[in-house]
Amino acid sequence: MNEAAFHIDGGDLLSQDAIRSIVRETYGAVGPTDRRVAERFYSPDELDGLPEPTIRMALGVGNPVRHADLRPGEDVADLGSGGGIDCLLAARAVGPSGSVVGVDFLRDMVARATSAAAQAELSNVRFVEGMIEALPLPDASADVVISNGVVNLSPRKVRVLAEAFRILRPGGRLAIVDLVLEHDLPPEIQTHPAAWAGCLSGALSEIALYKGVRRAGFREVSIEPLEPFGIEECALYPLFGDQLLALLRERVPAERHDRIAASVLVRARKPAGGEALPGRARE
Repeated sequence: MNEAAFHIDGGDLLSQDAIRSIVRETYGAVGPTDRRVAERFYSPDELDGLPEPTIRMALGVGNPVRHADLRPGEDVADLGSGGGIDCLLAARAVGPSGSVVGVDFLRDMVARATSAAAQAELSNVRFVEGMIEALPLPDASADVVISNGVVNLSPRKVRVLAEAFRILRPGGRLAIVDLVLEHDLPPEIQTHPAAWAGCLSGALSEIALYKGVRRAGFREVSIEPLEPFGIEECALYPLFGDQLLALLRERVPAERHDRIAASVLVRARKPAGGEALPGRARE
């Protein structure tokens, strides 16, 4: 399966460079908003003690740390760490004997998250600038890879998953949360910049996501449903403007307004015997 086949139907309506530019420009303009997204996915105990700007920068679609079964001493990598909320929670979970590294392609996000870690007095977490399609991390350097609503942002999802596989140690775990689509989006929504930046246009079907994770070399793959995402849920995010919300209401059939997409948890494991299917995961 090549990377073009891993796009959603009609994914060639936008080039890879156009998608990257859209995501970079949209996220670069986002500032702290309110707490509604964070309070949907994180408990009061989890949010307690986190810097307020970090809470207000939560833009994910779930809580991968809660499902990652992190243990003290483990090394964790977060793909697309954004404002850093999942990295701070992971740093608490793995303790001072473990480590967390967040990778984000926006220098400003890296700076914000680094400041948040210092404010939270967590010395076992760091943030680096880089592309999730070419992670600036060594082979076999992580026990767990997490991500939260970010794989969908990439026009090269196979490459992202292959990179996650590369940096995991044998027996390492993948625990990512992202959106899946049950129905194709109308072209005018699929190509809308805010829909791409909001993880909606890049979302796959569940079967395509499963095949992509397997293709990267992972085994013991499971996909668990978490939360429905309808128009009202999309409206919680600053990435979705009034124009796109109006377009969703107009173009998506009314019976699907409360479930345009759904967030899912993807768990998988890198085989303990070493690299699986050598050479195929990076096609």
